[in-house]
Amino acid sequence: MVEADTAWEDAARNRAAIPPLLPPGADLAVLPELAFSGFTMAPRPDPQAEPFLASLARERGLHLIAGYCGEGPRNMAVAVGRDGAVLARYAKLHPFSLVGEEKRYLAGNDLPVFDLLGVKVCMLICYDLRFPEVFREAARRGAELFVVIANWPKRRVAHWGTLLTARAIENQAFVVGVNRVGRDPNEEYESSSLAVDPLGETISRGPGTVEIDIDHARRWRRDFPALRDVRR
Repeated sequence: MVEADTAWEDAARNRAAIPPLLPPGADLAVLPELAFSGFTMAPRPDPQAEPFLASLARERGLHLIAGYCGEGPRNMAVAVGRDGAVLARYAKLHPFSLVGEEKRYLAGNDLPVFDLLGVKVCMLICYDLRFPEVFREAARRGAELFVVIANWPKRRVAHWGTLLTARAIENQAFVVGVNRVGRDPNEEYESSSLAVDPLGETISRGPGTVEIDIDHARRWRRDFPALRDVRR
């Protein structure tokens, strides 16, 4: 979980700051939402984001998930393999209407669930966390690990932890939420990244590495068949 203090609308500075933050020896590193610009309402699609991430993944020998501004513009998450190949792309389904994000970014219309190291993964972005039906649909498609990247402000951080935990319990899945830190012109952010297991237990807080035993989720789904009992 990589907590970056994202420089406001400064892609070059952010690209320079990211490599030293990557945990050595990790299989996967996760960066926050809009990791090259911050949560700006003056979006500029960043054609260098994916090539940068691909090069970094190959150089470090790890998988990467990160947020960036894509064409549209869209608020995007991308997963890149160790070989630099794109594993999945996701466009934020729920732009944050409180600040007019839906007027600046196009909403996504797909919910990819993809394989990463033998685990079925779903990526979601910030405000998506408030919509449990999206998580349930991904769980129906086989998602075992949810990765939520965010620019979630300090003044609502209690909601962040509660919702991450609820999404893990509801879907009998691991949930990893990675938030930025620092300040932008509008908000303050604090260290609040969190990894939660399928029983709702916190297994890691803040930046750093976390070990996930995916068999734990599979056993729990088998032994406590809540997902199989869903009727609607």
